[in-house]
Amino acid sequence: MTTKARPPRRAAALLTAALLSTAPISAGLWWSTRGDATGAAERLGGDFHVLRALPDGRLLYGQHAGVSASLDGGRTWGPPGGGGDAMALAASPRAPGVLVMAGHDVLKVSRDGGQTWQDQGFGNLPGTDIHGFAVAPDTPNVWYANLAGRGLYRTENGADWSPVSPATAGAMTLAAGPGSPPRLYALTLEAGLMVSDDGATWQRAGAAPQAAGSGLDVHPVSGHVYVAGPAGVARSEDQGASWTNLNLPEGALLVTADPQDETRLYAAGESGTVHRSADGGRSWNR
Repeated sequence: MTTKARPPRRAAALLTAALLSTAPISAGLWWSTRGDATGAAERLGGDFHVLRALPDGRLLYGQHAGVSASLDGGRTWGPPGGGGDAMALAASPRAPGVLVMAGHDVLKVSRDGGQTWQDQGFGNLPGTDIHGFAVAPDTPNVWYANLAGRGLYRTENGADWSPVSPATAGAMTLAAGPGSPPRLYALTLEAGLMVSDDGATWQRAGAAPQAAGSGLDVHPVSGHVYVAGPAGVARSEDQGASWTNLNLPEGALLVTADPQDETRLYAAGESGTVHRSADGGRSWNR
């Protein structure tokens, strides 16, 4: 069996896990089924770009080296695959199995749940450095790409893009809620969380807690907004007007909610530990 190279700081633990329990499932993503030799859960490393829960129970982690997958809620992970810098992993519940990976010089589509990826092409986008990408939950043919230094663009066919707003030029993360048009959210280092109902006019969500650069998720059905930051994880049930702290036991870098069962939440802590909640954030396990 051929294994892929992994970051040096995780090499020893992951090599043990690979020799004991990792098997290739497809050409795109691998999964491991057991922890390291001590039985301890693995800790994530890398760039902490995106954490994405899928309807089939898998958890994906995107970073500079690609996309890793976990079948056990983030306790163990396979090596990165997909062949790209995964700044964003976007999907719609109305298009099962379809995922879009976007990032630095990367725009790819998977139609088999992330097992294989195909280049989408950038169409007429004026750049290829995508910092934030979203698929409209209720209209999955509508995509939004945020170009670093340029702002927000929109397409309905994946090729012909129209400029929407330069206001998000400095954003690192983009998310879309349910509805048509969807309410859009962008996370910036300067202004924090910004919101828009049309993509053109943006305002700061003044009550939002401080968030990490990529610590944003919006549930595609309820529209609840989650942010991860130094205080842990917080949720808004009113489109960003007010927030509830979910008492994660450490600061958080990433957060995601299960698209089919929102009581299931996952958060990547500042330590690299993946925390899990089965009761909507009232309690957490790792």
